[in-house]
Amino acid sequence: MAAVAVAALSACASGNNFVSDVVGGLVTDQFRDRPDPTLGVALNPDFRYLRVEVAGRPPALLVLGYLDAHADGEIEVWYTAEHEVIKTQNGRIVGTFGLETDWRAVRLLPALPPWAGEQAGPVQFQRLRDQMPGYRYSMTEQVESSSWPGVPPQGVSKVLVTVPREWKWFREVVVGGTEPVRLPPAWFARGRWGGRDTVVYSEQCLSPDLCMRLMRWPLQGQSG
Repeated sequence: MAAVAVAALSACASGNNFVSDVVGGLVTDQFRDRPDPTLGVALNPDFRYLRVEVAGRPPALLVLGYLDAHADGEIEVWYTAEHEVIKTQNGRIVGTFGLETDWRAVRLLPALPPWAGEQAGPVQFQRLRDQMPGYRYSMTEQVESSSWPGVPPQGVSKVLVTVPREWKWFREVVVGGTEPVRLPPAWFARGRWGGRDTVVYSEQCLSPDLCMRLMRWPLQGQSG
């Protein structure tokens, strides 16, 4: 995701629950030299965007391509113009394509409600994931999800000049499993965006060396 992706979308209704089809893309090279190439980009208010930050790289914007119906919550499929894909479900990454580390498929057992961490105490679940390169199948991790009553984690995105007080923070930690190297903790902030409660901001790692900050974009003006 080394460049800003501004995709041209056309609305399309179908039995596959498509919101829109990605019909083209434009890599805006003129923004490459800016400290933050996502700032100042004209966004189409009819589309939904996801801002992604990876340490040491320019931020990128992804566009929602379509929604994939699922019994445990809709899967949002986000695209760049370079055909990289991030899939999220209830805020969690459940699939990627085109990154140096890809989670090709993720399964959560038992199936989680829209946000298990909103329960009174910690919730544990198994995460099984298929990872590339090397095609490692059913890597198994025991994950504990819990609400976080303290201050937000250190190192949140600099675009969060002030963190909304009404955001509810959650922390997910790998506490066991088959993998000798455990991923860093994941962080999620739930709040109001686009008229609904959702995960507005998160920090998630696909590997110890590939950690991302994801946020619905723009953050301002979308509450309520």
